[in-house]
Amino acid sequence: MKYCKKCLFPDTKPELSFDVNGVCDACNYADKKEKINWEQRKNELHEILEKYRNKEQTNYDCVVPVSGGKDSSFQTYYIKKECGLNPLVVNFHPRDFTEIGRKNIEVLKELGVDCIEFSANPVTYKKLSKFGLTELGDSAWPEHIGLFTIPVKIAVAYKIPLLIWGENPQLEYGGPAAVSSSQYLDKEWNEKHGGYFLDKIKPENMLKYGFEKKDLLPYFYPTDEEIKSIGITGIFLGYFIKWDARKQLEIVKKHGFNVLDTNNEGTYTNYENLDTKHVSMHDYFKFLKFGYGRATDHACIDIRNKRLRRDEGLELVKKFEGKIPKKYYNEFLQDYSLTEKEFLEICEKFTNKEIFKTNSDGSLLRDKNNDVEKIKYDN
Repeated sequence: MKYCKKCLFPDTKPELSFDVNGVCDACNYADKKEKINWEQRKNELHEILEKYRNKEQTNYDCVVPVSGGKDSSFQTYYIKKECGLNPLVVNFHPRDFTEIGRKNIEVLKELGVDCIEFSANPVTYKKLSKFGLTELGDSAWPEHIGLFTIPVKIAVAYKIPLLIWGENPQLEYGGPAAVSSSQYLDKEWNEKHGGYFLDKIKPENMLKYGFEKKDLLPYFYPTDEEIKSIGITGIFLGYFIKWDARKQLEIVKKHGFNVLDTNNEGTYTNYENLDTKHVSMHDYFKFLKFGYGRATDHACIDIRNKRLRRDEGLELVKKFEGKIPKKYYNEFLQDYSLTEKEFLEICEKFTNKEIFKTNSDGSLLRDKNNDVEKIKYDN
């Protein structure tokens, strides 16, 4: 296991590549961002927006998918206030919404937008979440699908051809060059990089696990025919403007966006992953599978933006990352009908044991809190 020489990303991160100097593609893109003509990119954006603006005012100008987090709040602000468009914002309602998440959705609406909050069948949603946890190691699996399918389905239903997403995660966090350099989010991108595991298991595959197709409708992406009939186009706002999450956070805070009074579990920041209770569990399983979690994500971005030195970021990662989230732990076990022993067995099932210290029998070495320890945190 090796780490980027500029940031803290490990080579176990899916789709991440390193150059001959041991620098990851996310860091290399960060350097390229400084050379991009952002004024020209912004002009390109406005040309696209004018093309799709509904000049007769008989329909919405675009769809903006939102979770209520800092990024989608900024997307909504930018499209509504800076660009003067009339967006329809669409939210896939999570089954474990937090109080602060609810507040931030309401704050987002106060920017002066219409909003559709889609609530999926809770019985099916819960079953899919349990399947995601036990079979894929991700309890947020159905949510990650719905976040990308529902806005597109709404766009088709309302005949709104333009969707505006936020950052391209393949750019900000590293990924294949051809994908990360694209301004578009289409069905192929969604299946490979959006709804997690869609390249391995699709909703239609769930029929063999006892699910009925009629109950899985929210998780099906529109057909190619439906997409073409409306001319659906999805673009990344982060391709056209210089994406800086912390600067954008300060903008949305001025419009009422709420943050935590202390850091969120698994990281040192207080402004991200606020809308759902169990997202920290999703990040914990990422740590078990790949040896890094949310603190690493945040530290790497802060290092690239010269807000942290690499050694400072490493200390923050060691301090905050890799612990079983405890805030909603008992509620999580109850919700998924698990004993702690069963939960730890699921953790063991998805842990990459080449990354973590083990006992002589090959089982994970755990401390008194059942937390595991990585073999190495740096090169």
